[in-house]
Amino acid sequence: MAAVSTAVARTPVARTPTAALAGQRRSVAARALPQTSTRGDPVQLASAVARLDAHVARIGGADLYAATEDATAAVDVMVRSKNIGGTLEECLARSDGVWEVCVMPHMLRLSAPLGITFRPVRYSLKDGKIRSDVRFRLPGGIVRGWLSSSGSVKATARSDHDGAAIDLVFERFWIDLDDGDVPKDFVECVSAVDKAVDAVGKAGFLPSFAFFPVHFFDAKSGTCVFEFPPLRSNIAAKRVGDVEETLKF
Repeated sequence: MAAVSTAVARTPVARTPTAALAGQRRSVAARALPQTSTRGDPVQLASAVARLDAHVARIGGADLYAATEDATAAVDVMVRSKNIGGTLEECLARSDGVWEVCVMPHMLRLSAPLGITFRPVRYSLKDGKIRSDVRFRLPGGIVRGWLSSSGSVKATARSDHDGAAIDLVFERFWIDLDDGDVPKDFVECVSAVDKAVDAVGKAGFLPSFAFFPVHFFDAKSGTCVFEFPPLRSNIAAKRVGDVEETLKF
């Protein structure tokens, strides 16, 4: 379980010691309470959430390949709001459930031209644990199945980021070449191939892939928007249900 900045030249302005100290205090306060920002027009934000909900309902579920310009624009409104409805810890406490991605620009750009699909992209969260299950299909369906991983999710320990963010620590990786509706669990992976897949996954999961700024969270509508920084891609996911008791992380 994807912001372009433009440099602007500014004329240096001399500060009095008092002004400089006040600026430092504001900066410290911003870092201390970054998780509760509610910027943006509430009416516009509510409209964006409703538009995304309507989009998902219209296409019959979360499908990143069906993302429209309007759905992506609605996600952009949420990103700009930086509204997660409370502290990050409160958001994590309310995030248990099954989430599926409905907008994921970088995955769409990279996979669609190759005829590869990843659908659904699913994250199951419960009690600080996370499991990712992604069904894949190569062109012609010659190879298809599930890519899975599991681990933990928590508020980031990084000090170089001003804003809400999480760290994902994936500890197990596996593949299921049966693309049925229910992917297999890690405990079923006992072959040498399974062990190799796990080893490759651990080696390829870089620290830069584990850090995700959270730009929007609304438990009531079941909507979350977070960023994949390496590709500056904002990802929107919708809560689609509860985690089944039989699911193994």
